[in-house]
Amino acid sequence: MPVAAPIDECLSVVGGRLQIEGCDVAGLAERFGTPLSVVSENHLRRNARRFSRALTAAWPEGPARVLPSIKANYTLAVRSVLTQEGLGCDVFGPAELHAALAGGVPPPLISVNGTGKTRALLAQAVGIGARITLDSVREIEVVRAVARELGRTAQVRFRMRPRYLALQQRSDFSEASVYETAQEYKPGIPTDELIAAGRAALEAPELDVLGLMSHLGRHRSDAETWRQYAASAGETIAELAEAWGGWRPRELDLGGGYAAPRDPNRWVPGGDPAASLAPPVEEVVEALASGLRTGITGRVPLDGVALEIEPGRALHADTGIHVTRVVNLKQQREPLAWRWVETDTTEMFLLDLLVEHCHFPVVAATRMSEPPGQPVDVVGCSCGFDLLARQVRLPAVELGDTLAFLDTGAYEDACAANFNALPRPAIALVRGGEAVIVRRAETIDDVFARDVVPERLRP
Repeated sequence: MPVAAPIDECLSVVGGRLQIEGCDVAGLAERFGTPLSVVSENHLRRNARRFSRALTAAWPEGPARVLPSIKANYTLAVRSVLTQEGLGCDVFGPAELHAALAGGVPPPLISVNGTGKTRALLAQAVGIGARITLDSVREIEVVRAVARELGRTAQVRFRMRPRYLALQQRSDFSEASVYETAQEYKPGIPTDELIAAGRAALEAPELDVLGLMSHLGRHRSDAETWRQYAASAGETIAELAEAWGGWRPRELDLGGGYAAPRDPNRWVPGGDPAASLAPPVEEVVEALASGLRTGITGRVPLDGVALEIEPGRALHADTGIHVTRVVNLKQQREPLAWRWVETDTTEMFLLDLLVEHCHFPVVAATRMSEPPGQPVDVVGCSCGFDLLARQVRLPAVELGDTLAFLDTGAYEDACAANFNALPRPAIALVRGGEAVIVRRAETIDDVFARDVVPERLRP
């Protein structure tokens, strides 16, 4: 029997062929078609438990709650796995709230976040008992009115805008520093406004103000950046608590934005893969907890206070792969020598290539033991540049070969677009050698299902 050589906890190589949780990747391509997204259920469960253990160990002061941002992967079966693991979630807007409830998330473990919340969304959140993370002074007044109309008490938190003065290191996604880039990020209530509005809200009988929340987002992967971020959040928490006459929060939420383990945002073809590895989950969470304590510096009692985090990419990314087939090989000899491997997928199904500048590692699923060949560009089937991987050294692939892009479990389907009227791929969930489709592939009819052609324009 061939011996399995592990790549990580869900990927292995058996007889020169890539497997995910014991499922042959090329076999999945034959069974379900390509392009195809594949998610490892067991690895998702491992990641969820690892985050929960790490946060519990780092925060002995009180309860530790992991609320993954549902936007990272709102496939209902995937969300249901996290619900079974006891994780809550962060949602943005009514559609994500629908996904959370359909995925079985208990309303008290839901944070209804985001800018510009509608009255209808606030009424739904108050009615079901979800927590509302308020993003503006306007929302404070609207939720008070909604709570009065419903005869309910709204469970709310305020989203802060810490100053981030210490974060002068350059952001991965900007020519500017993390400090400067974060100032342009729209969410949160400015501190001077929050001091006044929060004081009134604390006295409002319709509101139960549970705590405070902030979110830096994905700027850098190093633990020190997260320590500095949490310290800045802690300083703002202490400032607000003192301005509100010694108010004490019951929960503090430090958001998410942590890097995926192999951090495709920082890896570049030809570089050292080890140099792009993100710090372990435990190191990041410890940095958050210790930074928060440093920023608060004893000005707010923390005994019994719950700490929450909202990992998305770091939780989901390495649980998924994106599977595609080689449909053409092309080579140019002059004026500039170049090689292309054309596939049946597109950057529009891996939009983090463009949005987050990711460089997803790509492998030939049936040629894992073969030596690398000449550098090639792996490209997609849409009419743009559609560059999926630049100048990578794959083995000598042939038409019909299966390729797999790694670390695509976060934001893949959530960001996928129908450019060139391409139907979006199916999603398969694998567990212990078994595989099922948990989101079917779109059809061409699905792509055009929303169109309404007036009678006068019909052919």
